[in-house]
Amino acid sequence: MMFRWIKRAALVFGALVLAVVAWDVATYDERAWLADYGRLKQDMAQGYANLDWMVDKRGVDLVALDRQTTADLENAHSRARAFFALRRFVQGFKDPHLRMKPGERQVPAPEPAAAVVEASSIADSEPVDAPAGADCAAAGYEEGDHGFRLPFAQVAGWTSLRDGDFPSGLVGDTGVLRIAQFGEDRYLAACQAVFKPGIGDRELQLAVRARQQALLAETVAELRDRGAKRLLVDVSGNGGGSEWVSEVIQLMSDKPMTRREARIVGPTCDRSAVWQGEAAPCPVFASDSGERATLLGNGAWRGPLLILADRGTGSAAEDFVAWLQQNKVATVLGERTAGAGCGYVNGGNPTRLSVVPVDVWMPNCARLLDDGTNEVEGIAPDVPFPMGDEADPAVQARRLMDVLARG
Repeated sequence: MMFRWIKRAALVFGALVLAVVAWDVATYDERAWLADYGRLKQDMAQGYANLDWMVDKRGVDLVALDRQTTADLENAHSRARAFFALRRFVQGFKDPHLRMKPGERQVPAPEPAAAVVEASSIADSEPVDAPAGADCAAAGYEEGDHGFRLPFAQVAGWTSLRDGDFPSGLVGDTGVLRIAQFGEDRYLAACQAVFKPGIGDRELQLAVRARQQALLAETVAELRDRGAKRLLVDVSGNGGGSEWVSEVIQLMSDKPMTRREARIVGPTCDRSAVWQGEAAPCPVFASDSGERATLLGNGAWRGPLLILADRGTGSAAEDFVAWLQQNKVATVLGERTAGAGCGYVNGGNPTRLSVVPVDVWMPNCARLLDDGTNEVEGIAPDVPFPMGDEADPAVQARRLMDVLARG
């Protein structure tokens, strides 16, 4: 009896699957998918900050990629295959900030972008601070994993000082501080501590940031007061966050620091010819003034600084590494970083597809290191140290301490 029921259920399920597949094939609109793809290419030509770098430095063949994607869409015959064709196209650039994400809603395709795109201007009116929501969860806050990735507690001589959002401890005269996220929205408990009814989204973000910044400064001061002569900041696996990172950088030195200003997209011409293999008739960036950004350290920490980074260190965390390494404030240990680089200035400007509820996000800014390298290539450590491949993390933690002991 049970076998007969299972067989019947399997037949019904199989019939449903076949019906869905048949419906997908019968209703597939090739022209709509090709139109969305054409709009995506136009938006990327005008607004993808790393497009020229990918062509000039990585050798991405836009013509071949476009030809293959077009053929895949023309021969897809179903939404599923068409979606995977677009995903292969996006993944072909190997850029962590160029990605597809579920959209908020499905909308009709907007009008094609104008041929000439002017640099955006700042509105005269003040932006409205939208309500954050009924509580922190509604505002999008979640509790991240803030703990150490390496088990420093198993290292001989380890003294744990703090757990919580920014774990810390001492090994001899080396203080260790963990910063797992630079995004305020990964600190749910901190949000709950400052949340109040009617608070605006931006006001809430700044309140959480101020709380966490004060906590970081307090943790650094405790390490110093407990005898730390040098500080190791662990940002391994830190995938980034917000502009809050600039304030954290300032805690790490008492020196003035500079680096190249981030470059923002804003071409002055139609650049769509790049998909035919032609040189872009104008830069994708609004300008290349060569100006430098400046940060003045506030001296919360003034001693020798070390940074532990790995292939999971990306975006804002790479900005943290770059500022402190290039200004010779810190020595970086670990692996080359993720190569996410600059992300979405002012919220970004994703391309919303009309055929599926999916947005294609692309970075609209780029950060260059002082040697001219785009951060999408990652940042090399000063002292290479393998991360993540060691079968026993405790062994890896001890090896790291041995590296530190050698200087």
